[in-house]
Amino acid sequence: MEGLNYFNELPEECVSAILSLTSPLDACRSSLVFSTFLSAMESDIVWDRFLPSDYSDMVSRSLTPLNFSSKKQLFQCLCNPLLIDGGKLSFNLEKSSGKKSYLLSTRALSITWSNDPIYWCWVPMTESRFSDVAVLRTTHWLEIEGKIKTGMLSSNTKYGAYLVIKIRHNAYGLDSEKAELSVQVGDGQAWTGSAYIFGDNPDRKNVEHLKSLSRLIEVDDDEEQILREREDGWMEIELGEFFNGDDDQEVKMSFKEVKSYLLKGGLIVEGIEVRPKH
Repeated sequence: MEGLNYFNELPEECVSAILSLTSPLDACRSSLVFSTFLSAMESDIVWDRFLPSDYSDMVSRSLTPLNFSSKKQLFQCLCNPLLIDGGKLSFNLEKSSGKKSYLLSTRALSITWSNDPIYWCWVPMTESRFSDVAVLRTTHWLEIEGKIKTGMLSSNTKYGAYLVIKIRHNAYGLDSEKAELSVQVGDGQAWTGSAYIFGDNPDRKNVEHLKSLSRLIEVDDDEEQILREREDGWMEIELGEFFNGDDDQEVKMSFKEVKSYLLKGGLIVEGIEVRPKH
């Protein structure tokens, strides 16, 4: 009990300094234990440490104005997806750690023949945070690539890259051949894998059924993964992972199926997400 009393008797500015050395999650938990921590947690001293150093740049790049009166409110605003750079990117902070995540829209990606309406079309979808998404009409050459600078991300953090998609009910040819997946940082060795994408037919009605099938996403280290449902209603395939140190390098992320030469269609692409991986 003496230890608890000691913390409650500390000056609020000292408590704020202590909390700023933890994480957003730990700070919130501590405020439930010590009464002094509850008021100290509202201090800008705490939340300024949890915000990324370039938070003012993110605010200025926002497509819509942000309303906040404290650093804590700003942190909470940035934990929700924020459209930046004219709506081509979506940015948010991870609530528990304050680490950065990005979702690159299809407008920020390189998609082979995406400007030719014979192969792709661009349509708005209420389920998407972006103004439009790319819908594959038909192609024999499916290649999607995204790039991001590591300097935009949180340092000393393991990241995963994910292709965010939906599959139309009339999709075809997407499981004719494995797609090649890769993530490469700078000139380093690429993380590679492969995956099938399934359409919606009577034998493959939902993700739970996909789990019972033998065709899974296959990666180099023999780890098996599947096409996963996301909380936002979309699905995702992990393209790979990488560790972000302190260097500013370019990360290349790709998804391609160019070997079968069979026509395929019905794939809806929202973008590529880069987020901390735990």
